[in-house]
Amino acid sequence: MNMMEMLLALLAVVLFSTISLTYNQSIWRQTDYLFNAQLVVQSNHLCHEVLDEVDAKLFSKQLDFDNIVSTYDKKTRSSTIASQGETYNLAITAAVCDSTGIALAIGELSLFRRVDVSVSGPPALKHPVSMYRLYTRTYM
Repeated sequence: MNMMEMLLALLAVVLFSTISLTYNQSIWRQTDYLFNAQLVVQSNHLCHEVLDEVDAKLFSKQLDFDNIVSTYDKKTRSSTIASQGETYNLAITAAVCDSTGIALAIGELSLFRRVDVSVSGPPALKHPVSMYRLYTRTYM
């Protein structure tokens, strides 16, 4: 084997190593995106669970409209998903608000209530997931 063949063999090894490393890096990046997407979907599901719980209690008359704020304001929950092994922390707040969702002073009368749910927890979840729902008094 002469010098030119050695140089070509060395360049081929470098080329294939670079291609392999680049491919593996993109695979790991894609895996990270998919894992984060799974956490975001699970966080959205947990937000919907709390908001649907408020809906169900209002619909079944287990919760009075005027008691939404006292029942759900400044509450925290923790939820562990067994299949993932991750713990999610839910922060729930409720407030009297106007029709656009802007909070009003405590003593003001309003036909609207806002319930906010924010989910954080797993370190892989890059940003907390937040969701809110406005509730309107439908009876006087």
